Formats: sequence, C-alpha cells, structure tokens
Amino acid sequence: MEKDQAIPTRKNLPTEAAAIILALVFVYTAGSKWLDMEATRNGFMNQPFPKWMAMALVYIIPSVEFVCGILLLVPVRRKIGFGIAVMLMGLFTGYVVLVLTSVFGRIPCSCGGIVSTLGWSEHLVLNIVLLATAILGYRLERIGQ
Repeated sequence: MEKDQAIPTRKNLPTEAAAIILALVFVYTAGSKWLDMEATRNGFMNQPFPKWMAMALVYIIPSVEFVCGILLLVPVRRKIGFGIAVMLMGLFTGYVVLVLTSVFGRIPCSCGGIVSTLGWSEHLVLNIVLLATAILGYRLERIGQ
C-alpha cells in the first residue's frame, strides 16, 4: 500500500468522504435488515416481485450491501466498491421511480431503518444524492484522485 493511500490528503479527500458516506449507508442498511429479519422478510414479501424472488432478495440485498460497504473502506478495492454502489443505487433509484409512477398499481411498504421515516419522494431525492455520490466517487477513484 502506498503511503498516500493510507492517509487522506486534500487531493483524495473527496474520494475518501464519498467512500465513507456510502460505506456507512450500506453497512447500516444491511445491519438493520439483518437485525430485524422478520420485518425485512415481510417488507420484501410486500413488494411486487414473485415470492421466490422476494425470498432470495431477503438474503442477497443485505449481503451485497454489506460487502459493498466493506469494499469501499479498503483502498485497493474501493473502485470495485464504488462500481457496486453505482449499480445498487441505480437499481434502487429506478425502483423508486417505478413506484412513484404507479407502474406496480400500488405503493409497497417502504424500507427499514431510518429511511422508513421518509416518504417515497424524499426517498427518491436521497437515492439520487447517494447515486451521484457513488458516481463521483467512482470517477475520482478511476482517475486516481
């Protein structure tokens, strides 16, 4: 590991900040899903997915969120973490857009944790901010900032 990767500098501070913010979000959301697995299962079962898919997502989503959070904290794996974060936030944001445009014919229950206090419109704004953070982090990591 190079010395400049271990200690944040002004040059890489935006990348470090984006990585830490996203890592906290993903580790927190994964943890909240794991800690209340019954609510997580009920929430996924209320989504407009086939039941087999919902049951798979109960385990897949928090696992991927947790791994993404850890990758974001490891400088040599951060680019992969940002890539996964962009994909996750893109999917989550697209899903919220589909909910808000009534594609599913009903509005399923919201997410767990702190985000459960937000309405779907506020959730969309948060997701767009997190998606932009992930894209910025990925681009900065890619150019070596």
